[in-house]
Amino acid sequence: MSLRIFSSALCLMLCPVLFAQSTNAIAKKLKNHPQKDTLRCFLLNEIIEAETDQKVWIRYNQELQEIAVAQLQQEKNERLKNVYTKYLSISYNNQGAFHLYNESYEKAIRLYKKAFHTASGINYHYGSALALQNVGTAFDYLGKIDSTLVYMKKAHRLALLSKNKEGLAYVLTDLGYIYNNLGNSSLAIRYNLQALQLFEKLKNLEGLERTNFALGRIFDNQNDYKTSILYYLKCLEINRKNNDKERLVLTLNSLAAANINADNISEAVKCNSEAFQLASQMHNIDFIATSHKNYGDIYWKQQQLEKAQSNYTIAAELFRKINSDVNYSKVAIKLATIYYTQSKLIQAQELGLAGYHLALKTNFPSDQRNAAEILSQIFAKQNDYKKAFDYKAMAYEISEKIYFDESKDIALKATYKYESEKKEASIKALHQKNQIAELESKRKTAMLYLVVLLFIAITTTAYVLFSRFKEKKKNEILQNQLREAEKLLEAEKKVTESELKALKSQMNPHFIFNALNSIQMQFMYGDKLVANEQLNNFTYLTRQILEVSGKKQITINDEVDILTKYLELEQLRFSKDFSYTISVSEHIDEDYHKIPPMLIQPIVENSLKHGLMHKKGAKTIQVHFDIDAIETHIICTVIDNGIGRAKSAEIKAKNNSGHLSFSTGSIIQRLELLNTKLHLKNLLEYQDITDAENEVTGTNTTIRIPL
Repeated sequence: MSLRIFSSALCLMLCPVLFAQSTNAIAKKLKNHPQKDTLRCFLLNEIIEAETDQKVWIRYNQELQEIAVAQLQQEKNERLKNVYTKYLSISYNNQGAFHLYNESYEKAIRLYKKAFHTASGINYHYGSALALQNVGTAFDYLGKIDSTLVYMKKAHRLALLSKNKEGLAYVLTDLGYIYNNLGNSSLAIRYNLQALQLFEKLKNLEGLERTNFALGRIFDNQNDYKTSILYYLKCLEINRKNNDKERLVLTLNSLAAANINADNISEAVKCNSEAFQLASQMHNIDFIATSHKNYGDIYWKQQQLEKAQSNYTIAAELFRKINSDVNYSKVAIKLATIYYTQSKLIQAQELGLAGYHLALKTNFPSDQRNAAEILSQIFAKQNDYKKAFDYKAMAYEISEKIYFDESKDIALKATYKYESEKKEASIKALHQKNQIAELESKRKTAMLYLVVLLFIAITTTAYVLFSRFKEKKKNEILQNQLREAEKLLEAEKKVTESELKALKSQMNPHFIFNALNSIQMQFMYGDKLVANEQLNNFTYLTRQILEVSGKKQITINDEVDILTKYLELEQLRFSKDFSYTISVSEHIDEDYHKIPPMLIQPIVENSLKHGLMHKKGAKTIQVHFDIDAIETHIICTVIDNGIGRAKSAEIKAKNNSGHLSFSTGSIIQRLELLNTKLHLKNLLEYQDITDAENEVTGTNTTIRIPL
């Protein structure tokens, strides 16, 4: 397990001597302040953070919880109630961490969810993010990686709202860890590098250790054990400095595993022996089981199958005891392999099937593949060739589709999340509309009273009553007209959205046709390696497009990601003389500002096809995103150093091509539909770039996208 456990009590792991001095000082202040108020809550929280003995700090946490609950029942002041609610949320997080360290994962999850609901009630975003992150960590310990990803994504969104850089960095590290386990190295590296920058600015050694550990895991998955060992050694140095025994054992176990895979057996034995000794002192079953698994791998490498079998068996019993299905599945597959080599086919079949079904349950495709492989060999040796063939086919199919299947599942979850957020936004907008209507009603009532008073001063009671009646009728007519106008605007909005959606649905097949055509050309030329690499890039890009195709808008960050993957795909078609840059102005918030999906890609494609395809020498494309001064529309500039529009038209005429650019026409239609309020001019503008001799050296395309 690699995810960080967050709690008020466990986030500081420093030298015991310093802790003792700090704890004694806080305990003295606590003794001098017996009143059960916010100051005592503050002191209790401080001593919980400073104390390392969980048997001690859990008692202080119980008092903190009791004070918060009691004060919330009697406190009338809203500001103080929020303070006590915050401390109550912290106490639930601490209590959850206590159960997590004692391997009571279900209890921990219930308490973390309780902390989340408590913090959410007062919009305490940091506390909410912390609780969701802890829920994700608990699910990771249970081997439920899909649930872990769902909760970490929610934690990331709240961490951004909290403005707490340290909390955000830890969430980013955990997201990188999860995506690494799912085989998505690109996102894993992206999130970890973001976290690394934050931790370096904060000079947070613990955070740097977590991020280096995550990067080590990424290189493990890529079988680059030499690089992963370097990252783990950085972690080891920090862990020894901070005297963090739990992280030290985790790092030593990882170093042992990496050295086993790198055939550095002597170093693996050294690391694993130290890890086993520390885990035994801590009585941590999870770490002890992992050490036995590593010993099994070491003896397996040395062809000492009896010793390997003995250690795998112990590890399997311990993993089963703590309900660690993921690790039990891995060990069961190893034992099945050993029994197969010993011709103990019944035991091998039993363990192989157990490992396979647990791998299905925990959704780890690599373990499913390994189990299917050994089961195929077992059934073949038993002359059950049908089952042998079936499992061999399963292993092959999983190997071919391992990443696609997992990504599809994530995409479905992301779609569900989007729809939920859209519904929440709709409810919030309706609530705001009701508030505005209520304020408008109050304003009209006040004006009416003022009119009544003025009329009373200058005319008779009868005239005043008549005037009020007339004014009331007038207001009723205006309200009816306003309601009719709102209905008309809503109908027009729905028509516009439908047209936009229809145009987007046409854009996606257009892109897919062009990309597949490029891949077909590579296969025809006989360059199978390049064609295969293009096909992998196209598969990832297609998944991204499928994910955003149901959305009306996506963030600039997502658009940049799609453009990057597309240009990487196109870059393989050219020689090494093609390069590109994508930049975003500092005035744009990449995660806030949004534009319609698949709007920029066709323009970039036109630049490649008509501007650069027929050019000799170095070819470049520059894409830049900016925003106008009053923030009404996004300005995207696409600059290429191609042959220019005039020469492109000549080539097109020579080839007698009557094909009209569907993408350009569609983009103009989409921009015009978005432009109904701003009435901007020159939404899509092309301009030739010339040199000192007035020779065309490229094309500058500008797209103005209304917000």
